[in-house]
Amino acid sequence: MRFALSLLLLAFLIPCQPVNAQGRDDRRRRPPSYRSLDLTIDNFGISIGNSRGVDGLRLNFRDHGLEWVNGINLTIWKPRWNYDAEINGLALGIYGPQAGRVNGIAIGVGSVEVGWEMTGIGVGGLAFVSNGVTRGISVGGLASVHEGRVEGISVGGLASVLQRDFSGISIGGLASVTSGGGVGISLGGLASVSEQSVTGVSVGGLASVVKGGGEGISVGGLASVMDGSLRGISVGGLAAVVGGWSEGVTVGGLASVVERDMTGISVGGLASVSGSLTGVGVGGLAVVGTRGIEGLAVAGWAVESAESVRGVAIGGYKVEAEVLQGLTIAGIRARAHWSMTGVSIAGYNRIQGTQTGLTIGIYNRARNLHGVQIGLLNYAGNNKPPYRWLPVINMNFR
Repeated sequence: MRFALSLLLLAFLIPCQPVNAQGRDDRRRRPPSYRSLDLTIDNFGISIGNSRGVDGLRLNFRDHGLEWVNGINLTIWKPRWNYDAEINGLALGIYGPQAGRVNGIAIGVGSVEVGWEMTGIGVGGLAFVSNGVTRGISVGGLASVHEGRVEGISVGGLASVLQRDFSGISIGGLASVTSGGGVGISLGGLASVSEQSVTGVSVGGLASVVKGGGEGISVGGLASVMDGSLRGISVGGLAAVVGGWSEGVTVGGLASVVERDMTGISVGGLASVSGSLTGVGVGGLAVVGTRGIEGLAVAGWAVESAESVRGVAIGGYKVEAEVLQGLTIAGIRARAHWSMTGVSIAGYNRIQGTQTGLTIGIYNRARNLHGVQIGLLNYAGNNKPPYRWLPVINMNFR
């Protein structure tokens, strides 16, 4: 999905890419011809043509080598070279304005191109393109593309593409793509993709993908995927996947998967899987904590851990771990490979090591019993015959 999305974005963004150094040099080879009709006093007034600059109103067909405008600059065709220009005020263009720095408002029917710095509002009918820092609001009908840092709001009809860090809001009709880190909100109609960490909110219609860690909220219509660690909330229509540890809430329509430690609430329509779980785990079929579960675990089929389950564990079919501590309830089987401490209620309670506490079931079996067994048939391996096998109740407190 991400490969197909990249091809789609590439097709639309090739004509909108910022001008590289070679392209700029080619445009600068022809020196500007400054010819204009200037109705000005001390550079203040009206300038018609390709003047160096004016304080007031400047009208020109095609800019080349503009230096400054304090007021309004109106052009018709694509500038030949304007990356040394500074426009303070209003920049308007049929093809689109271009300048090194813009402080104010820039609007182009085609595009808006900024070389070094934009402070204010920029709107391009097809694209807004900036090589430098953008502070304020930038809007591109197809794309809003930034090579520098963004502080404010970036909106692209198809995509908002940010090469550096941003603080604010990034919105893309298809995708919001950020190569740097983000502080704020990233929204993509299909996907929100960040190469670095995100602090705030990341939402993708199909997927929210964060290659770094995150603090805040990540939501994907199909999947929320975070390669790093999460402190906050992750929700995926099919899956919520966290590659590091997680503190907060993870919810997946099919699965919630945290590769390392999970602290908080983990819910999976089919399964909740984590390295270790401290808090609440709910799985339609299973709750699995490979390195332990501590708290409340509820699963329609099984609660399992390769190490310990401590707290309250409820499994429709079974609860199984090396160590069971607390309250264990299983529809068919509760099994502790090493020890059980507390209360275990199941059709078959099998304690392969030491039982300390109470087991209630149809058949209870403990290698070493230090407590009470209640069931139709009870086996305590450390009791002497004939008390090793007893119906109804068996006990040993030594």
